Amino acid sequence: MIKNSTILLLFLLISTIQINAGVTGKLKGTIKDAETGEVLIGANVMLEGTTMGAASDENGEYFILNIPPGKYNIIVSYISYQKQKITGVEILTDRTTEQNILLSSETITTEEVVISGKREAIETDRTNTAAYISSEQISNLPVQDVTDIIQLQSGVVKGANGALHIRGGRSGEINYMIDGVSVTDQYRGGSSIGLENNWVQELQVISGTFNAEYGQAQSGVINIVTKEGSKKFSGSASVAVGDYVSSRNDVFMNIDKINLNEIDASLNLNGPVPFIPNTSYYTSFRYNDKEGWLYGQRRTRIEDTVPIQAYISEAERNQTDREKLAGIKVPDSLQTGDNAYVPLNFNEKYSLYGKFSNKLTTDISVRYSIFYNYRNYKSYSDYRRYAPDGVKPITNKNYNHIVNLNHVLSASTFYTLNFSLYSQNIESKLFDDMLDPQYQGTPHANQGFAFGGTTNSRSDITNSAMTVKIDLTSQVNNANQIKVGASFKKHKLDYFTMSTISDGPVYQDPNLRIPAANTDNYNEYINEPYEAVFYAQDKIELDELIVNVGARLDYWNPNAKIPSNPRAITDPNDGIRLSTEFENADDRFNISPRFGLAYPLSANGVVHVSYGHFFQLPRFNAIFSNSEFEVSLGGLNTIMGNADLKPEQTVNYELGLQQVISDLISVDFTMYYKDIKNLLSQEIINTSDKKVYARYINRDYGNVKGFTVAVKTLNQASFFAALDYTYQVGKGNASDPNSVFTNFQSNPPKESEKQVIPLDWDQAHTLNASLYVGNNVEWSLGLIGRYSTGQPYTPSNPSSELTEQFENSERKPDLFNIDLNFYKNFNLSGFKIQLFCKVFNLLDGLNARYVYSSTGNPEAPYRSSVSNEIVKLNPNFTKAEIDNRPDFYQEPRRVLLGVKLDF
Repeated sequence: MIKNSTILLLFLLISTIQINAGVTGKLKGTIKDAETGEVLIGANVMLEGTTMGAASDENGEYFILNIPPGKYNIIVSYISYQKQKITGVEILTDRTTEQNILLSSETITTEEVVISGKREAIETDRTNTAAYISSEQISNLPVQDVTDIIQLQSGVVKGANGALHIRGGRSGEINYMIDGVSVTDQYRGGSSIGLENNWVQELQVISGTFNAEYGQAQSGVINIVTKEGSKKFSGSASVAVGDYVSSRNDVFMNIDKINLNEIDASLNLNGPVPFIPNTSYYTSFRYNDKEGWLYGQRRTRIEDTVPIQAYISEAERNQTDREKLAGIKVPDSLQTGDNAYVPLNFNEKYSLYGKFSNKLTTDISVRYSIFYNYRNYKSYSDYRRYAPDGVKPITNKNYNHIVNLNHVLSASTFYTLNFSLYSQNIESKLFDDMLDPQYQGTPHANQGFAFGGTTNSRSDITNSAMTVKIDLTSQVNNANQIKVGASFKKHKLDYFTMSTISDGPVYQDPNLRIPAANTDNYNEYINEPYEAVFYAQDKIELDELIVNVGARLDYWNPNAKIPSNPRAITDPNDGIRLSTEFENADDRFNISPRFGLAYPLSANGVVHVSYGHFFQLPRFNAIFSNSEFEVSLGGLNTIMGNADLKPEQTVNYELGLQQVISDLISVDFTMYYKDIKNLLSQEIINTSDKKVYARYINRDYGNVKGFTVAVKTLNQASFFAALDYTYQVGKGNASDPNSVFTNFQSNPPKESEKQVIPLDWDQAHTLNASLYVGNNVEWSLGLIGRYSTGQPYTPSNPSSELTEQFENSERKPDLFNIDLNFYKNFNLSGFKIQLFCKVFNLLDGLNARYVYSSTGNPEAPYRSSVSNEIVKLNPNFTKAEIDNRPDFYQEPRRVLLGVKLDF
């Protein structure tokens, strides 16, 4: 291996990681005489309200680069010709909007001609699959968060656990970007920042192949361009309250009570900064507090743990045959709970976004943005349904500072320089003091329900990063737009987890203690990896052909060590750590070629093909987990990270067609295939002293094939409808990187799959529909409908000798859902007041996320007649309570009513 420092130094000298996503678009066209068709040289084109403009060249052609997404009015002027204004021309991120212009002589009229612009029915320069959603579209749909919008796009599937999957990839294969900077959670995957609708000027969802400027994503990119301040002060404030309005009280505890389950409030302000010329601001604050739809009932308290354990221990010595079968009755006198309902999946959060924009000169602009999120929530535990006080909350706090400098060197060239500082802290604990006397040991449990007890683990994980990057864009001629860029990113992972332990049964020794630092119950370490990127791409725009071609070089250094001998014995002088020499993990270089081509078949149709290699770092929890190399005693209980992991890889192929059917309808058809390898998996390692642990490696693989059909209406101000269908088959040898560990722990241990099977989130048929009617000025009605066939599960047959059947060979029930949004505007003393109503799961359907493997439904497991009678005899819980799993279902009907004030 070539060792690093010299090569990395040379690399950084030519590049100054996550590469800058596009945050601007381009306008181009040709200006001609309306009567003669001759080109007009030197005609002026300006974007109204900005300093951006251009003049037509000797061929009558013009272009304007570096335009933030949004709608603009174009002003065109030329000596002896009428001035012309084209209103509502929409600019999209990474796209070229073509606006050809015909000017008439002033001899016809001297009045300004006003023409309404229309969004292009097809995007002739698009060589991949991408969806663009504006802030106006978001306001008309029944959505609360950005993830609700992403889920509507073709090829996007929501897994049973709520994670998003794009085109069959694992949930961590999406790169989230804000204003050109990645905000992906490198430790766990997903977005590290709570993305709010009020921030969004434009949302771009790239679900296919993408250009070389985008990286660290195998499946898709979510690119958000945030709003900026205007030249005039304005603002809005809204408040809404809501609750679950459902009759499903046989499934969901406490769901039929109207108690204002949710509060949602926001404030948005923007305008010029007083006393500072050419400076504007945009600020947004949102507070949202939801109790959730999954409740527990406080039948036992934390302090009931010890007396119940002592009682059960004594009763077990003299239990009857009936008690041996059905369980021992816990006396009501020992269950001191008040039977109050306690929310077990509550979610409280607030977010703050601020952007300050300054135009230093005509050619230089500077922007500073700050994002802050706070979230406090609980993850539902059915084990603690009747002892809810023992569930620990999770707190997530993060901030991101972004400084952006944009310098226009000439009409054809500009560069952006970005600096980003990011930090995320996730803390999980029940009490502040590690030795708080309220902590209890493992409680007595019956039929899977705890009697008292506490969750005794705690964690404090901080993931931070500093990024510097530069990107240069140049329109070298009318046909070639070159983009080059580079960046460097330094990470820091500060990790701490601990579980308090007891030396004996809780009723004998209720006092817990802090474990020693050299045991697997105590983990604390710091890792500081770094990465860098260089990319180059060319967008070639010919009369009959558009080509995107490029490549990127990714460099990764984990800056960590690995055991020279992973099978070494544990050190008798150092607890349970591996006793071996350690060596530096390899650094990695990866080159990713990208190619896309679009060929217009006619003015109303364009076909595209694209191909690319996409690499992505494994998540940090797999790279750095258990960096102290400790192996626990007593069988397979340890998972060890691996700093020598390779990046995961996907090769994408895509073929698509955009076609305008009429003035009102367009169709987008795309076929795709993905070949995936080097995915995270595990191997089981036996040490020389007969201990065993699992270590992450690159071994899993898979493939995805499918097609999408999207139909939508065009240029209808008061009506919009969209329908998209996805057929997809996603297969792999494993869905979960931890499946080897899980299979080995089963009794008896199972052998992991060696052939491809349907992935857990494989969804053969997905149909999304959205509808909007209204005029935006007075009222609006928006509807979203979703239908999907069931995702796979592994069936079991308890009555058979072979209890577990083939993995993922059966399907869960189909899913269907409708959401609604309605608002009505009023004018009062110069203020616009909006009353709105959002209804989620309008029909109050029971959509199953999970099922019992023995029956294939979420209602009850299979039992023999004898087992069924034993369950009925249980003295502590009814059969209905034992069988019911409210967490197997998506949320019931939720209604949100609110008022908004614009000023």
